[in-house]
Amino acid sequence: MKLHPSKTIYLLIGPKGSGKSFIGTLMDRHFGITFLRVEDWAKAVKKDRSINNEDYLRDVFAAIEGGIRKSLENLDEIVFESTGLTPFFEKMYQNLKSDFNLITIGIEVPAQLCLQRVKSRDQSIHINVSDDQVLQINEAVRKMNRKTDFRIENVGKTEEELVNEINKIIK
Repeated sequence: MKLHPSKTIYLLIGPKGSGKSFIGTLMDRHFGITFLRVEDWAKAVKKDRSINNEDYLRDVFAAIEGGIRKSLENLDEIVFESTGLTPFFEKMYQNLKSDFNLITIGIEVPAQLCLQRVKSRDQSIHINVSDDQVLQINEAVRKMNRKTDFRIENVGKTEEELVNEINKIIK
């Protein structure tokens, strides 16, 4: 039995550069669902550690789960994003799913477009990774092929088209 069944978490899952942050921002702006930039928490605990460091990854997902739980003390709905790769993600996901209404939305984009987007995005709001790391992470995301409740193909669509797709999901 869920502790907080009236509280909803929308979790955007997809490769780096797929547009998860953009879609989260649209959900915030058009539907009032607070978009939590969890990458800020990841950057805060990074210190000098590699993005593959086990202790770093454990600390990141503990910080994300704690931040989400704290946010839901005052909010009924939030949205956040992840590539969904590590066992630490899986533990956080299961913990949140057991206590809240958790809806997953897979964001799909071809690999080459993801890399182009990563190269051209604002690096100050994202964890900086090399092209090789992006390709490696995104290949692992594709191989995992995580099942999600909904899917959005984020290629060649206008903001209005994406908002219409989001609207169908949240209704």
